[in-house]
Amino acid sequence: MRAFLICLFAMLLAWPQQSQAEPVDSGHALAEIISERESIVPGDRFLAGLKLEIDDKWHVYWRNAGDAGIAPSIRWEDKAGAEMGEFVWPAPHTIPLEGLMNYGYGDVLVLPFEIIVPDTLEPGDTLTLTGKGEWQICLDICIWEDADLSLTLPVGDMPVTHQDSANDIAAALALAPQELTGDAFVERQDDLFRLAIVDDMFAATLDDAVNVRFFPFEHDINHFPEQPLTYSQAGGVLTLEASSMAPEGAVALGGVVVVEQADGERSAFELTAQPGVIPAGLDSDTFTPGASNTGGASAGILQILTWLGFGLIGGLVLNLMPCVLPVLSIKANGLIQAAGEGDESVKNHGLAYFAGVVSCFLAIGIVMVALRAAGEQAGLGFQLQYPPIVLGLAFLMFLVGLNLLGVFEIGTSLTNAGAGLAHKQGTSGAFFTGLLAAVVGAPCVGPFLAASLGAVVTSQPAWIVILFMLCMGIGMAAPFLLLSLAPGLARLLPRPGRWMETVKHILAFPMFLTAVGLLWVFAGQAGTDLTMLALAGAVLIAFGIWAMKHASGRMLGAVGGLVLAIGLVAPITWSAFAVTPTASEQAGTSHDGVERAAWSPQKVAELQAAGQPFFVDFTARWCVTCQFNKKTALETSAVQAFFAENNIVFLTADWTNRDEVIAAELAAHDRAGVPLYLFYAAGSKDPVTLPQLLRAQSVIKTLRAEM
Repeated sequence: MRAFLICLFAMLLAWPQQSQAEPVDSGHALAEIISERESIVPGDRFLAGLKLEIDDKWHVYWRNAGDAGIAPSIRWEDKAGAEMGEFVWPAPHTIPLEGLMNYGYGDVLVLPFEIIVPDTLEPGDTLTLTGKGEWQICLDICIWEDADLSLTLPVGDMPVTHQDSANDIAAALALAPQELTGDAFVERQDDLFRLAIVDDMFAATLDDAVNVRFFPFEHDINHFPEQPLTYSQAGGVLTLEASSMAPEGAVALGGVVVVEQADGERSAFELTAQPGVIPAGLDSDTFTPGASNTGGASAGILQILTWLGFGLIGGLVLNLMPCVLPVLSIKANGLIQAAGEGDESVKNHGLAYFAGVVSCFLAIGIVMVALRAAGEQAGLGFQLQYPPIVLGLAFLMFLVGLNLLGVFEIGTSLTNAGAGLAHKQGTSGAFFTGLLAAVVGAPCVGPFLAASLGAVVTSQPAWIVILFMLCMGIGMAAPFLLLSLAPGLARLLPRPGRWMETVKHILAFPMFLTAVGLLWVFAGQAGTDLTMLALAGAVLIAFGIWAMKHASGRMLGAVGGLVLAIGLVAPITWSAFAVTPTASEQAGTSHDGVERAAWSPQKVAELQAAGQPFFVDFTARWCVTCQFNKKTALETSAVQAFFAENNIVFLTADWTNRDEVIAAELAAHDRAGVPLYLFYAAGSKDPVTLPQLLRAQSVIKTLRAEM
């Protein structure tokens, strides 16, 4: 029995010590140091935090307390060789008191900071940190309080997460201000500072805001006075009173601008405003708390014309996309055939094709506006996020290919209807070709379209969205329209002849390849079983067409028609009700030493809290540009080796299927489609956006410059 007790006591001594001490009551707050780690490894980098649970109605102070007060701090007594980072301060609140304006926090406050563990430690060791926390805490009087704080962490072979504390730290980081991505200027006018903020994200937060306030890092302004705001579509201007402590003349102002909504939601932006001149037109309207300060305003005429110009150029570029070329080759073949019937026939074909393309883009624009009005996010390519539509297009391409091979002829039963009907059928075919080209081409967001399309679709009125889509359609249809309306150009086309039948047969095979590509997209959306059902449907379609063509009696023809209908309808209907596979199957896997995971806001917060650099690939299987960038840049050995060497996590945001969370994130970055590439450096909350067309060396160069 004695031996058993001795063994039990030895086991208790060997058990890892509790990583976080019990909270200390300092009088009007419970204080402790929390850690996102339960255990650590030698050389580890992780986040800890000073946590204060403050008594009701009491408060502590921000890094700049305002007119009176002292901010919390920790005076470290024993760091045990570890390195401590600075506090990350959540956005503060105003605390007015009898003519004074202070800045601080109530309720619960977590101030995250980084700890770097010595690499001289070994598994089995213990890291113990001790220090004295000090803060001024106030109600109607202020009291100086302190607490002896400690943090003890066992050292092991693998780091272990303390989930509750990690959640508290992540929540605090989410309340910290983001760096302003736009520009900030400050103009001195006697005893006033005019702080100009030129930033789209800041401007977007002003709609329905109830309060906007600048919290300075230093005491260059008087804290108590109101801060009037004027604004425009591009940003706003705050008027601040200079304090007696402000240097004379031009001076830079650093601080945080906080925008508060009626529902309590807050957006905070950290900035350093350099001396400069206020941009013209930035202060055109006066801010009214709770009113619609940005929603009804649209961009100026010059900006609108710029967007429409990019839409026109982007539509032209769509003609070069691989997914569109097979359809355009059919159109070119039809135009050559029409040239043999005279200039009038060529013109009619061109106008019909133009009408088909523009009609499709207008329809897409109308649907996008309707979805936005319903509170949903939609971008180009939304039509390919639904498996039944993708499969229907694949079957359509398959049927077009069979038609081009001469397996069946559309309208052969109407051979006696005369030349007039045949001509009508030709223009109808041109219109259909235009529709088809636009449907398969619209998801390919070309290099001229990403920024302008995102800005228009996510923030502009419906009429600008529709006009932008119209310009895209005009741009895409322009080459064939110009060719058909200019007699001189049309005469350059080769003469029709028997060679066209051979070309027609050849064009069938790009259509089959397009069908295969769409089927590959469908496989990623619906899974292997439904893809096999789709292939069986294609066999039934082919058999049905054969039976109808070679039917010697009504029975075989009816059977063929029924089989054809089943082959078309059954797989499409089944896919509409099937459960969509999740896109997270590759989460946690490794490729060439690169850690991979599915993107989510929670994963982003986790990696940011851990100080981990990561790359986000917003992609889709139906996006040709995305697949090209993968093969030529992201999946090359050079880029993969760079990711592995620098411990960069690769996150994939797969938008192949409809996903509201991904759509909202795209909209937050002013994008209405994929691809989008973001890189977050270690400890950074604001990503760097990479170009839409990637090259391996440019990716490495950009990421290296940001690390």
